[in-house]
Amino acid sequence: MSEVQIFSGANSAFIMLAYCAMTIIAVLGIFVVLYLSSSKKNAGMIDELVLDERQQNRDGYTSVVDKSKFLGAIGICVTDLRPAGTISVDGEPLDVVADGNFVKQGSNVKVINVDGSRVLVRQI
Repeated sequence: MSEVQIFSGANSAFIMLAYCAMTIIAVLGIFVVLYLSSSKKNAGMIDELVLDERQQNRDGYTSVVDKSKFLGAIGICVTDLRPAGTISVDGEPLDVVADGNFVKQGSNVKVINVDGSRVLVRQI
């Protein structure tokens, strides 16, 4: 059912009154939020809703695992690299990207670049 059919019998004064009521409610809501956030006695209410804790690297929180230890390592392809896949370096699985060539499973590869979580390998 479209808006035209819903409001076809209503007069324009009723529709205008509804829009004014919605606007007044929205403005009052904004004032209530501003009052609660600025008042010292109500500051605890807003503080409970806001997350102010930050995760720091010094506390052990990191977004990317450091894979620079694999730079220069030799591994064996566990899956085909086309160009992404998995290799095994000293028994440890590692998600890698080949340097543009298709590499078959079982081939030997060397890690030539590590950039964040992206590990680039080349077939040897």
